[in-house]
Amino acid sequence: MATPASDIDLSPMIFTEFVSDGKRYRTEEPLVFKVSYIEEDEVYLLEGEYHTILWGKTREEAWDVLIDDFDWKWRRIAEADPEELAPFYADMRVGLRQRFSLASRAP
Repeated sequence: MATPASDIDLSPMIFTEFVSDGKRYRTEEPLVFKVSYIEEDEVYLLEGEYHTILWGKTREEAWDVLIDDFDWKWRRIAEADPEELAPFYADMRVGLRQRFSLASRAP
């Protein structure tokens, strides 16, 4: 059964930091993810920069998927050898490394 429309939160999600390999990365220029609710699938859909399209049954689940996605992108793209990446991913690597900087070691 679909969630009543009055309970659906479509406010944008603001993303400023994530943890990857025990390190916290942060940006001064927040990423803003558009939030939609697909009633027939009963999922929240997030869309935004770095070709991000993710979903979750709840906003909280979608947020967790977003954090996991950026951890993956950092490990597999931002930390990769640029010579081993296809041009599309090499460009994404540059963008990620320019946008996010090491803030601290995660606790």
